[in-house]
Amino acid sequence: MTVTLNSSRTIATPNVSMAAAIGAGTWAGLISGVVVLAPVFTLQLSRGVGVVPEMQLAASSVIGLSAYDGAEGFVLGTLLHFFVSVVPAISYALIVRRLPELNRWAWLGGPLLGLAVFLVMGFIVLPRTAFITPPSVSPMPPAPALLIHMFGLGLPISLIIRSVGPLRDGR
Repeated sequence: MTVTLNSSRTIATPNVSMAAAIGAGTWAGLISGVVVLAPVFTLQLSRGVGVVPEMQLAASSVIGLSAYDGAEGFVLGTLLHFFVSVVPAISYALIVRRLPELNRWAWLGGPLLGLAVFLVMGFIVLPRTAFITPPSVSPMPPAPALLIHMFGLGLPISLIIRSVGPLRDGR
């Protein structure tokens, strides 16, 4: 449902179904999950860390050093990467469902979402996992990782949520 504010502007209302918000969040997370890989891979390749070890880093949070033994770690890491992009996107979409005015602040809300993901992953989730890196693989430095979370993950999620589907605010 939308409410017309004037002839050229409408906003979503909280009556958007939960299923529609989850669908929009899922798509936003999948797309952002792909988008965020470009700067991640570019930075890591420039540092001599390959594409496969970058995805295995994520898998090591579940299966430890065995993540670096082969394709299993790459596949699991890729699945975890997309899980970590889809869950915040769905959460953001559900928040926008209740607070549609947040769409007006997508340029701010997205980077804040990325900051939240960075902080939650770095200080709550990863310390409680088996996350480990072998000497041959180094994790991304914190400053670039933060910027990538803010502008490569959070911002695309907020802009996609703002511009597509039932959560669109008319911009």
